[in-house]
Amino acid sequence: MTAPETRRHPLFDGWPPLARRTGPDGPSLGLFLLSGSSMVAELCGTLPLDFTVLDLEASPMSKGDLLPMLQALTGSSCAPLVRVPYLHRHHIEHALDLGAAGVMVPKVDTVEEARAAADACRYPPFGTRGVNPARASGWFHDLPGYLADAAKRTTCLVQIESPEAVAAADAIAAVPGVDGLFVGTGDLACSLGQPGVVTGPAMDRARAAVLAAARRHGRLAGIFAGGPEQARQYAAEGFDLIAVGNELALLRETLRHALDGLRGA
Repeated sequence: MTAPETRRHPLFDGWPPLARRTGPDGPSLGLFLLSGSSMVAELCGTLPLDFTVLDLEASPMSKGDLLPMLQALTGSSCAPLVRVPYLHRHHIEHALDLGAAGVMVPKVDTVEEARAAADACRYPPFGTRGVNPARASGWFHDLPGYLADAAKRTTCLVQIESPEAVAAADAIAAVPGVDGLFVGTGDLACSLGQPGVVTGPAMDRARAAVLAAARRHGRLAGIFAGGPEQARQYAAEGFDLIAVGNELALLRETLRHALDGLRGA
């Protein structure tokens, strides 16, 4: 009797882990999604985007919105990350079990918090993640195969968004299982006493410190850019992952530009 096929269906082969890119293609580019729309997610999968961030922290999206958005991106080259609402093992496990390529954990200020985030992303003996990868394993089609290679397919990004986090960036980057540091420019600027102003000497020093920490420990360095000009600057500085805004802000800007042109005409 022939042994049953255990190879996962191609739909569930997952996305390759985000990695440092060099050469003419430059850094990996992504977009935050706040609308909870699977149609927008599917559209992103048709564009030359390297990743999206399905944002449960700064939007009305719920856990129930994740599944159709992840399904919409399946088969594309655009890796879906989930920004969990806060550091909590359940939220991290839920996102990964649904098949996210990785998670982004906001407001990680200490080594202890970074370790908790990394542990929630890894199965024992390297972490504490619970075993219930329903969709991630192809609806249990190949559970052993998924468990064997989940660690190398999962990206754990922790956000650096405070002076405390910047000061601890080197120690945070050294935590096993942390794959990258991602600068949340808006919250970082606010915590530095300059809300809404993501430029200036204090921000320059903070970015440089985070980037240097990531480089020393072989981690990815990511950042949120408010527009193309900032994205180009951050690419020149050496950041690996650059989010170029969110879909709602881009929609508003595009509509405003079009309406201004029509009103002017």
